[in-house]
Amino acid sequence: MLRKLAAIVFVALVVPSAATAAQATNGQIVFTSTRDGNEEIYAANADGSGQRDLSQNPATDRQAALSPDGSRVAFVSDRDGRQDLYVMIADGSDQTRITDGFYLAVDAQPAWSPDGTRLVFASTRPFNDAWRLWIVNADGSNLHQLTDGFGVEPAWSPDGTTIAYDGGGQIWTVGADGGNPHALAIPLQGVGPMTAPAWSPDGTQLAFSVQGPLNLPSMASIFVARADGSNAQQVTDWGYFDSEPQWSSDGTTLLFQRYFGGSNPLELFSTTLDRRFFAGVVTSPGNNYQPSWVAGAPAPPPPAPDRTPPTITLNRPSAGPTDQIDTYTVGQVVLADYSCTDEAGGSGLRHCFGTVANGSPIDTRFVGLFDFYVFAADNAGNPIYKWTKYRVVYPFAGFFAPLAGGLNDLRAGDSAPLKFSLGADYGLDVVTSATQQREDCASGQLLEPAAPASGTLTYNASQSRYLYDWTSDKSWAGTCRAVTLTLRDGTTHRADFRLTK
Repeated sequence: MLRKLAAIVFVALVVPSAATAAQATNGQIVFTSTRDGNEEIYAANADGSGQRDLSQNPATDRQAALSPDGSRVAFVSDRDGRQDLYVMIADGSDQTRITDGFYLAVDAQPAWSPDGTRLVFASTRPFNDAWRLWIVNADGSNLHQLTDGFGVEPAWSPDGTTIAYDGGGQIWTVGADGGNPHALAIPLQGVGPMTAPAWSPDGTQLAFSVQGPLNLPSMASIFVARADGSNAQQVTDWGYFDSEPQWSSDGTTLLFQRYFGGSNPLELFSTTLDRRFFAGVVTSPGNNYQPSWVAGAPAPPPPAPDRTPPTITLNRPSAGPTDQIDTYTVGQVVLADYSCTDEAGGSGLRHCFGTVANGSPIDTRFVGLFDFYVFAADNAGNPIYKWTKYRVVYPFAGFFAPLAGGLNDLRAGDSAPLKFSLGADYGLDVVTSATQQREDCASGQLLEPAAPASGTLTYNASQSRYLYDWTSDKSWAGTCRAVTLTLRDGTTHRADFRLTK
């Protein structure tokens, strides 16, 4: 069973002298942290200072491994829909996927070769069956299977010849060429599974985690044994779940994950092998775990700050010119359509929301001119807003008979029925103004300023129709007139008449 207990990256070691402290706390560390609400890869100096988010991606990023020279970080991410291996520069830049398997399979737990050219990792490829070990070049080439039997949590020996791993609750080793896989004869009786091996800097010892005996099944301790499995010695006491050991460059100190149980977070502690000096490490915020420590490697400079906000695309309502805003009718079902993206290599999108959620109905209950906004921000805190407007109008579909398009003949002095429907009764104040003005009978061009029209507005509930009964003047015989009704939604509707004797 693949253990996902996270090992934390440490902050400060309490050691007996300045010389020892310099050896035990130099270099850099990378680790997984949930402080941002999702799993991210963090880096820090080995004394815990300068903590910074390297991966900056809303996906799950975990199980980081520093290259031996500290220049690159391998890690696992599901940002492309499955758990693949990625490699990035130690400052968080140039995040590149190097494995791409069957969509159900999982790649996990990368470990570097001493020369930094290859990675060994655990995988359920190709068809998500059993966990086995695979090897791939750091650029993604030359992928091949290393073991036929079960294998997880690999660690490459400092001389490059051997890989230690959890072979199913026992520590196994196998040649880097796949030869001679075998379980180490570690003389521990009455204990649970052994897992998470880590080579000492000189390659003569292995640190690993041992689950407690039957009466302590929820506990685990760190042990150290010779590389052949002999002379196993307990380093941490029973009482907690300790795992994921990492060595200092001088081989005197181990960093490890400690879980106190219950709702307590995963934390990192350190101890010297003789157990004389013991200290806590990164304990907050969130869980901090799955460490990788390269002692002696220079800490990378912090990544260049991301100062570019995301991009917002507004499709509905569209973000066009103010004189071309989208117009909808009262009660029309209109689904918002917008998206937010962060630039390639940016810190990743954290927020994207609008007046309503993307794909949800826009409010069209009332007529008028309305604002619609979208807000976005990235993981670096760069915000951006985008506004547009949309209009909601009554569903006016034209005047009913006897009126028709073009000029309607009307005897001067008679009344003309301007009948129309808006789909519902909006009151008699729905018409805010009614005007008439003379027009050219041939071209329809208006010839004089508008004047108030003479007429009355009524509503027929049985037909769901409005009627504006316009009264003409006998003196207008031989002329043409345009009658314009302005509705509360701001729209205007015109009927044209030729006045006869």
